[in-house]
Amino acid sequence: MNTRSTSVDRATAEHRVAALLKQAPLEFARAVYGINDLAAGRADTMAAREVARAQRQGMPVTEERAEQRARAYLPTVGQEHCPRCWVVYGQKIPLRFRQSTVERPETAACHACGAEYATAQDA
Repeated sequence: MNTRSTSVDRATAEHRVAALLKQAPLEFARAVYGINDLAAGRADTMAAREVARAQRQGMPVTEERAEQRARAYLPTVGQEHCPRCWVVYGQKIPLRFRQSTVERPETAACHACGAEYATAQDA
């Protein structure tokens, strides 16, 4: 019985990692939108504010660097980290998982940037 429980937990954890891997390219696109918004004088978009925040903290955000980080985003089971913090800031901030309920799927939240990702399997 313990073995089966462990394999189910492992499968769930592997699914979480797979769901998070899909988010890195989206965070790259978001970073590019933020860079472009700032360059065009649209500093009030959420993406532009995130890029500006990173720059104020001394982290230069370029399209090339964000792309490199997005490609290098490789969370592991038990050490899942935030795709946004990795792509924009280059930091591995651990995610907190919230179990699913009837009203919402399982999610992973980042305490540093506020990003939240659904990790439930597609129906």
